[in-house]
Amino acid sequence: MSLFIKKFKAEKGVSLLELIVAVAIFSVLMLVATGIFKMVIDGQRSSISAQNVQESMRYAMEKISKEIRMAGISNHDCEDMFSVPPTAVFKVFNTTGDNSKLYFKNQYGNCVVYYLEDNRLKIMAESDAGNVEGFITPAKIEVSNLKFYVNDDLIGALPGIQPYVTMLVDVKAVGQAIHEQRMKIQMTVSSRYYEGS
Repeated sequence: MSLFIKKFKAEKGVSLLELIVAVAIFSVLMLVATGIFKMVIDGQRSSISAQNVQESMRYAMEKISKEIRMAGISNHDCEDMFSVPPTAVFKVFNTTGDNSKLYFKNQYGNCVVYYLEDNRLKIMAESDAGNVEGFITPAKIEVSNLKFYVNDDLIGALPGIQPYVTMLVDVKAVGQAIHEQRMKIQMTVSSRYYEGS
């Protein structure tokens, strides 16, 4: 029995210094692992945010470009869609003075207006029941700095230019600043309408 007690007394335990060093190393490893995990999660959220912005804008651009391609001559026909009518100067596509609204006649002969409202792209179109309005970008996407630039023949001029519209827009995902994913998008689309000489 005394051999057992001697053996028990001969074994040394963990000193306080060793325990403090072990806890410090463990803490550092946990902080590094947590930082890496947070970095991976933030990267994944940023990637998902960028994907959402791209998919939302892809839908909006596809819708707008389809109508632009199928647009026909409108001259002064679409001026009355605003409370203060702009002055149409081009045959197919026209914009307001600050280039923030684009209006034209679509393939069905209805006037269509694209513009920005509450940081979202919006469409207003004529129908048998009156003007119909709707957003074409979701609330999760903030759209700003929308501009339309038109290249078209003047009303009454001889045909000479294939009409086209260039659209510039800034977009970002709504949410934390780290996940905003700001993008500048430019699209140029020409109409299939061509007035032969």
